[in-house]
Amino acid sequence: MKTLGTVLLALVLAGAALLPAAAQSPERIGELAYLEGELAVTRNNRSLAPEEVEIGLEVQNLDLLKTGPNGLAELALDDPRLPASVIKVSPNTTFYLELDSLSRERRATIGAITGTLALKVQKLGADQRINVSTESTVMGVRGTSFEVALSPSGDLLVSCSEGQVLCRDAEGRELAAEPGEAVEQAAGEPLHKVRVAASDLQQFRRDWYARRLELFKANPLKAMRFYALRYRALRERFLKAYAGLQREKKILQKWYQEDRQGRIGGRLELSREKKRLLGYILQLRRILFLFERLYFRLAELEDYYRQGYGQGTLEGPLTSRAFFEAFERDRKELARRMAEARYVVKLYAKRNEGALPSDRGDEGEP
Repeated sequence: MKTLGTVLLALVLAGAALLPAAAQSPERIGELAYLEGELAVTRNNRSLAPEEVEIGLEVQNLDLLKTGPNGLAELALDDPRLPASVIKVSPNTTFYLELDSLSRERRATIGAITGTLALKVQKLGADQRINVSTESTVMGVRGTSFEVALSPSGDLLVSCSEGQVLCRDAEGRELAAEPGEAVEQAAGEPLHKVRVAASDLQQFRRDWYARRLELFKANPLKAMRFYALRYRALRERFLKAYAGLQREKKILQKWYQEDRQGRIGGRLELSREKKRLLGYILQLRRILFLFERLYFRLAELEDYYRQGYGQGTLEGPLTSRAFFEAFERDRKELARRMAEARYVVKLYAKRNEGALPSDRGDEGEP
């Protein structure tokens, strides 16, 4: 991937630190340091216009980013409460950034949804935490250079050039990726280690992705069936959770208006509003974690379907053609609702001293 030189990156980070406080928004966590091709950014319930997405764009908490087929990007995270970090983004990659200010630590999560992310993270302080999360695995970072790659069928590879990344799956099993040993996970299967020579790391990564892509193309209906059937079940759960949140439309509209005006309501009314919304937000946030990943995985698989892969039957009378036609009809409205859900979470955090909505009692919530 084309990257900025070390000196230029240092200047970007130093320049951001020297900017006057008034020039930065409170939600800023970094900036777009390099861009080539297409990068879509969803923020505050809208997609930024293409002319807004350029080098120097500030990166904000809870942004959702997606590169196009020829898109390359590099983000410099410079929030003073986190270690300096660089994220290099490959084509066809979807991810989000989530910063959580807890009472005792500052925690950042990079949500890897599709594609490949390469990260370089400086050593963390005692009260700092950076995780990378996929649908089934969480990677804990302790200061390292590593790459997270997801194939079109959802296979995962975590590989390090230096340092160590602790990978934990949904069953609580843990394996460490480090130089000489990568961690791999086929979709729906346990984590396992793979030996790799440090001198051949880049070639190993390319060969891994090429093999996984070849396996997918040999039987695309397998992946399409797996994700399509999960989508049909989770779609209804997402829509139900979204409808629940809309029962408090009056409070939501008030928060939207306050955000446009750059203000937040009084303490008493704010406490009452948060209490009314918290249960709905928690329910929606839990399902969004899974549904958003399914949505973008299927969007990726649809691109392959359009290329002629995966023509056939998924289940019973349901064909891949019928499924993707229905998915295409739903895509725009589902994307709008997911963007709104992410925006509501952001507005809640702004009214909760930077802490994301949760059921942890130590954050002053039920």
